[in-house]
Amino acid sequence: MKFIYLREMQNYFNTPIGYVFAVTALFFNFLFFFTGFFHIPAFWEARVASIRSYVDLLPLTFILMVPAVSMRIWAEEYKTGTIEILSTLPIRTESIVLGKFLAAWTFVSGLVLASLPLTIGIWWIGHLDWGSTLALYAGSLLMAAAYVSLGMLLSAFTREQIVAFILIFFISLLMYLANFYVISRHLSPTLASAASFLSLSGHLNSFARGVIDLGDTVYFLSFTALMLYANVRVLRSRT
Repeated sequence: MKFIYLREMQNYFNTPIGYVFAVTALFFNFLFFFTGFFHIPAFWEARVASIRSYVDLLPLTFILMVPAVSMRIWAEEYKTGTIEILSTLPIRTESIVLGKFLAAWTFVSGLVLASLPLTIGIWWIGHLDWGSTLALYAGSLLMAAAYVSLGMLLSAFTREQIVAFILIFFISLLMYLANFYVISRHLSPTLASAASFLSLSGHLNSFARGVIDLGDTVYFLSFTALMLYANVRVLRSRT
């Protein structure tokens, strides 16, 4: 698993696409944090010493960044034929999946942790609540793990990276919008409740309020574990 993890991390930093998406995502995150974006108020207008606006932007950022990061995880292995080499190595499928997941999660988590200088700056000029801030970071990292595991699973169904990107993007977008009234109003109360429950961004709300909710934590962990388990099953069926 350590070998797979280091191999994947080298791939992320040896190709320009990782830097392009990371820098672009960070630029727009910081831009909208200070200028505002639709229902998310600008930092100076909110008049609250908090990074909540930055965290509220992350679900939208993940919808674009996670497909770019995870589209190649399995699609590239299938297209280049290296999946056959991996399958012959004395490494369990679970270790391969976990190693790739941890590498992708580490890369995406950098987007979350890149706000640490911003957090320290806000703490320097205002009265930052570190308890709620840590809850925001915990929820963001858990949500990143869920999005990455979903992207990995979807990448395992195709050999083409572009197809994987589009598939991951639309599924992630659908799960994000499922928490909004514009979608739920067209569904029955039962389906609307189920759609809201499945929405990953919906389970970030408690963390955004500064509360580490046990139910939402278990949901993120269970969702991630289920996606990774399904990923293992798909790989075994295709190799």
